[in-house]
Amino acid sequence: MLPIYPYMIEQKEGMPYSAATGFAHNLKRFSSLEPDKIAENSGSVYDPVKGIISLVSLGRDIYVHYPQGKVFFKDSGLQPVWEWRYLLIHYLGRADNFPLSGELITYRETLYGKVFYLAFYKTCVLPLVERLAGDDPEKIKKACAALGAVCENTSDITAVFSLFPRFPVTVKIWMKDEELPGSANILFDSSANHYMHTEDIALAGGLVSEFLMRQFESY
Repeated sequence: MLPIYPYMIEQKEGMPYSAATGFAHNLKRFSSLEPDKIAENSGSVYDPVKGIISLVSLGRDIYVHYPQGKVFFKDSGLQPVWEWRYLLIHYLGRADNFPLSGELITYRETLYGKVFYLAFYKTCVLPLVERLAGDDPEKIKKACAALGAVCENTSDITAVFSLFPRFPVTVKIWMKDEELPGSANILFDSSANHYMHTEDIALAGGLVSEFLMRQFESY
């Protein structure tokens, strides 16, 4: 597995008050489901002896204790940052085993995504353009690989991040040149709403965007 970087680790207890209610709701649903069914629906693995649901996220082994919902990096006492934990519990509780389609959609095309698209673009996509689109493509690809992404040759940079087993996030970046200012997009499989609500899909895109920029800046 890939190393755990400091920006991935929660440095304080709990999570922001604004997220706590949503997390409590997600946790209640998660803990009410049969763990074997959670594993089947989400592409994870349940160990009934240890009471742990395990999966790979952004190239890291993650353990989720059932039914408590405590989330840790494998074989450590370290917790992922709260956004990561929040999304994971939501994903595990909502997953319905719907197959990936392989069809990419924009955030605007998710359920009610048009309502939130401008905010999504400003907070998740635009920073990629401003920070990365004018820099070294090979360095960007190195940062993508450090997050477990697979790079394809369908744009200047196309990186597919496995945020969760059935929730890939695709980042595309077109580098700026003398004629064009550069651009970017964050895309999702068309099945995305089977695994997350639209507001949390935005949080997922934001987490990948932030991690990519922080990893890039670490070199």
